Amino acid sequence: MEFHLPLTKTTWLLRAGAPVAVLALALTACEPFGEKGDTSENARHTSRSDVTDGHQGGAQKVGMRSDGERPLQPGQAGTRAFKEDTGVEPTYRIAVRKVDIGTAAEAKALAPDPADAEGMVPAVAYVKYTHLRGATVKEFPRVGDYAEVYADGRRGAKVTGTAGRPKGCADPDEIKNWRNGQSYLLCNTFLIPARARSVKVMWTEIGGKPFVWTF
Repeated sequence: MEFHLPLTKTTWLLRAGAPVAVLALALTACEPFGEKGDTSENARHTSRSDVTDGHQGGAQKVGMRSDGERPLQPGQAGTRAFKEDTGVEPTYRIAVRKVDIGTAAEAKALAPDPADAEGMVPAVAYVKYTHLRGATVKEFPRVGDYAEVYADGRRGAKVTGTAGRPKGCADPDEIKNWRNGQSYLLCNTFLIPARARSVKVMWTEIGGKPFVWTF
């Protein structure tokens, strides 16, 4: 299922005090969710994270790392070589720091039709990427595009486009000459059921095996 939103003004509400942004969004989902959400407009923000620092659709099995070990915890990192669109293939260290959960009202503000977000809330995955070794990424890194949020085993509906970003999140289209040792925090937003019991973040390149973080 895919939705396209017209260019419109709304408020990026995933963090308190965020400015009004001009949004041109698309919501994509592999499959619909069941009727499990809380549509209360007064639902509060929550954050699923941990103090430790350490593209694929819904058919991909969630729950195991690429090396067969148990899922990663927040802040723990996986290391993977990734071929960028420009042809270079650096090795990145990838660590999901936290997932911020928004409110039902915020989900409706992000959807082209409020009915499309019934029972849903936004979930923002904050992922730190460190260029460990390999060629410099001169422009347009795409490694951050492959982090996805799953709720109760199903992929959320991704929010894409020119939306404003939460404070501290980099715009990958503005990153130039990404060299060894440099890190960026890249964020992706998905709509998930408000009453989801488990939240996971999966990162995997197309056709690759996933890293999975549990929250």
